[in-house]
Amino acid sequence: MQVVRIKPKELPKDLIFYLNCVYEMELGEFVTIADNKKEILYVNHTVPQKDIDGFLEVIAFPNYWVADDETPTGKFLEYVYGKYGYGTYRALIDSHSWRLDKEAEQKAKETAKEVIPLIEKQIKSETPIVELDERLLHEVYSAGLNRKGQTSKNICSFSSVYLFYLGYLMGAGKLQEGAKDGL
Repeated sequence: MQVVRIKPKELPKDLIFYLNCVYEMELGEFVTIADNKKEILYVNHTVPQKDIDGFLEVIAFPNYWVADDETPTGKFLEYVYGKYGYGTYRALIDSHSWRLDKEAEQKAKETAKEVIPLIEKQIKSETPIVELDERLLHEVYSAGLNRKGQTSKNICSFSSVYLFYLGYLMGAGKLQEGAKDGL
């Protein structure tokens, strides 16, 4: 991530909006905010280099427990909260979360590239590993479709989640073929 030291009035307008509306900070309170898509960390020109290094360490932390009291980043975030306030703390946590989400999305895309050809092969096969039961798929899909609420990250529907677990239960041998109750 590129670090750009600026005066508050030099902050891009879209990030000023985030600063004001999301982090509830005035422009004069600006310490740091990331433009994650451009991979730029804007930092107030008055912030010491050791704090900037800590900001980068928080953003690059490889796990979700970045704020854990037992980690160096957790202790640093306590310092950030005390010195710069909640808005700056939240901006760093959000940038960290955004980076982890993008890494997970990329990993899923790479895995899908490997899995989709295997699925296609089964669809085209005259002797698939397991016989496709479209009526069962439809019933499970419909049950998920009719479920209220949303998934934890609201990325896919419950119909997809239900089909995923059907596949898992079948693959784990939890479903007996032809059983009335299915288990």
